[in-house]
Amino acid sequence: MKQTTGEVRAINRQSARVGVYVAEEDGHTVLELGPANDVDIGDVMEWDSGAALGTQTYRNLTKGWADEVYVAKHGVAAANLEVQLLVGS
Repeated sequence: MKQTTGEVRAINRQSARVGVYVAEEDGHTVLELGPANDVDIGDVMEWDSGAALGTQTYRNLTKGWADEVYVAKHGVAAANLEVQLLVGS
């Protein structure tokens, strides 16, 4: 199975939402993390399906953890990322 990787570019800690830039899509994937998920700007994330929504297993290659996260949206343009991260805050 093809792996998708991306770099964390934006974090809203209040809503626990993260924007991960995926170069091959030239867009961002928006995730909702659990309270135990340690993530920082620049972390590299990896997952199995570039298009699946809902609860999925994502891996933080920088910090060495894997966990289920909620995938809210794929293909978000940089201009719309801030609004997507505010949802739920």
